[in-house]
Amino acid sequence: MNVCAISFKPCWQDDTGRWFSDGGFPLQISGIRSLFDGMTLIITGSRPAEGGIPLPPDATVVPIRLPGGWNLRRKLSFLRNLLYYVRIITPHIWRADVVHLPLPGDIPFLGIVIAILLRKRIIARYGSSWVGTSQETMMTRLTKFIMRSFAGGRNVMITTGEGPVPPARGVSWIFSTALTSAELASIPCDPARPPGNPPGLAYVGRLSDEKGVGYLIAALEILLREGYAPMPHCWIIGDGPRRLELEENVTRAGLGDHVWFAGQLDRPALSAKLQKLDFCVQPSLSEGFSKAWLDAFAHGLPVLASEVGAANPVIGGDGVRGWLVPPGDVQALTAQLRSVLSGPIDWPSLRRRCRDYTEKRTLEIWAAEIGRISASQWDMKLVGGKIRP
Repeated sequence: MNVCAISFKPCWQDDTGRWFSDGGFPLQISGIRSLFDGMTLIITGSRPAEGGIPLPPDATVVPIRLPGGWNLRRKLSFLRNLLYYVRIITPHIWRADVVHLPLPGDIPFLGIVIAILLRKRIIARYGSSWVGTSQETMMTRLTKFIMRSFAGGRNVMITTGEGPVPPARGVSWIFSTALTSAELASIPCDPARPPGNPPGLAYVGRLSDEKGVGYLIAALEILLREGYAPMPHCWIIGDGPRRLELEENVTRAGLGDHVWFAGQLDRPALSAKLQKLDFCVQPSLSEGFSKAWLDAFAHGLPVLASEVGAANPVIGGDGVRGWLVPPGDVQALTAQLRSVLSGPIDWPSLRRRCRDYTEKRTLEIWAAEIGRISASQWDMKLVGGKIRP
């Protein structure tokens, strides 16, 4: 069986012609590839960027034009090029046995509509918050409506999250990870390691509005103005459309000696950085199941997160594997930072609980669970890690 995966994720080629992307996308696409005999991967071509990770080397990569601009300008660009996207995408969907769609996003949304019309088997995977948030748009609401309406039968609908009750009839929860079992085994985790002096913290993820990084900077500014000592060292790891604005905010707040931007890191560089830090802060306004939570846990780092998406069951309540604050509440975030930095905290027990949580949430287990759900729904089998009729 062959799969056609369709994503708006920017990807690029190196001098040898090999394709790369960043973040968890190339690793998760490799996990999906492992379930099938072959893959056609439709992505948007872009210029080379930091932190590149190879795409599956045996996938047939079909680059398409990246819609221009951001927000409204991007939507208009997408609509102007709609016939171009339909013309490129449709033949590949027609030839595929299964269509995989990482959602939300304009190009994969077009893909799911075409796949439904062509009556293809679908694995649609929604990666943002299934529960409505302040960041929800008309497009994300429409995407979830389509998934709910067509769930079942040949259409496997999955959303990132965790909970005892399914997100909707015919829709399944799945955790999100970029952590392979080999990588997890290679990461040293010393639960007895005391916090640094000064303490080190990190944000890991995309630098965009819904990730709430500005709230972290604002909270650190409050601590600085209060004369809190020692001020923690903060690494902001990742890239995105708000990076320049966030760098300017750090400068205006006088945090230049306390906050640094690491840019987009590959997996070894990310691991090396996390091994030197004490905890992560993920102040998202909208989230499904953040891959950064598991990356932090693997290194024994608890997470201070906004209570969005699956944060509550994953973090496990205050002090289990981290701490929770309301999204967008700078005062609450500042107060919780003070509490974490001042202690007392049983760091060895906390670090052990974080690491233990990752053992059953590797990329291999993630792919196998998607394969199990799909094979069961299609009345097929999972043989040797691949979906078979």
